[in-house]
Amino acid sequence: MNRFGSFFKPMTWIAALLLAALVAGCGADQTSGQGNALSAATAPPLGTEQVYAVLGGSTVTNTGSSVITGNLGVSPGSAITGFPPGIVTGVTHAADAEALQAQTDTTAAYLNLEGQPCTSDLTGQDLGGMTLVPGVYCYSTSAQLTGELRLDAEGVSNAVWVFKAGSTLTTAVNSSVVLINGADPCNVYWQIGSSATLGTTTSFVGSILALTSITLNNGASVSGRVLARNGAVTLDNNIVTVPVCNVPPTSIPPTLSKSFSPDTINAGGVSTLTITLTNANGTPANLSGPLIDNLPPGLTVVAGSVSTTCIETPVPLAGWFIVDTGKVGLTAEGLIPANSSCTVTAQVTAAAAGTYVNSLPAGALQTDHGNNADPAVSTLVVH
Repeated sequence: MNRFGSFFKPMTWIAALLLAALVAGCGADQTSGQGNALSAATAPPLGTEQVYAVLGGSTVTNTGSSVITGNLGVSPGSAITGFPPGIVTGVTHAADAEALQAQTDTTAAYLNLEGQPCTSDLTGQDLGGMTLVPGVYCYSTSAQLTGELRLDAEGVSNAVWVFKAGSTLTTAVNSSVVLINGADPCNVYWQIGSSATLGTTTSFVGSILALTSITLNNGASVSGRVLARNGAVTLDNNIVTVPVCNVPPTSIPPTLSKSFSPDTINAGGVSTLTITLTNANGTPANLSGPLIDNLPPGLTVVAGSVSTTCIETPVPLAGWFIVDTGKVGLTAEGLIPANSSCTVTAQVTAAAAGTYVNSLPAGALQTDHGNNADPAVSTLVVH
């Protein structure tokens, strides 16, 4: 025998054992413990839909004493029924510009979630009884939850979970989603390829973004959002609450800009004043004081022309943006969407020729992310 034979033979067995261990490790269940770092879940971009607890595509119907903490809307449909006896603590929008924008933003978030690569394929497995670390969990067809699903952040405050179902999501009676070790309901998302149905008294966590419809059976509750793009949202004695998300410790102060269009008019003509509020943070910037733009003397607001794309926070207020012949702005009841901008616009006119310099000073825009550091100035010339 070759004198190396006795050496290579045991080495061959060792290599085989190492290979077997490696293969076994690659096939290990990733539904608990560490997820796949190469395919980490990320929160989708959120716009105006983030203040909606319930948003339907065709209709929103309610039976019984549901409580909606946040805004309620429908678009392109217009029917909302069952409120009262249902209670909405926010603002209701039916087939208006605000609801349409919320649907547009929901679509953008839905497509973002749909495009995230999977950490684990759970097709055919019930979510009940699982403990899942952050990741993107996928079902090629239907997802089912029977019992308790635990989401473990492992102490990571910004941990994100994305669940993707090719067709439906269904939960059984008394099912629940439980957050542990610092998991945040703000960071749980469910992208559903057709419709979602939550069983009676299900306690659910996360924002559901469904292509078609969402049904909450009697007594089901959601800490998150219920957003249906094309179909109906059906409620029955439910509680749906938009969660309060943590503001990051390091915030970027908002910015202000303004413009007149056109910037030159004849006396008695009309120009559109646009004030733009920009928020570069990943969470909304909530106004902590009123934003008031006092126009220069001689420049006046055309009656009925003031509007805003900024979001009214979930408090039913009348006249939350300021309407006055000599000033425009917002009360302290609005917010600027995360990673986005919103505007206040008004048509203005002047009877006398002149140069009208309109300015907002540094610090005029006060939010929980800080105040604007630079002034916003624009000039209108009237001939």
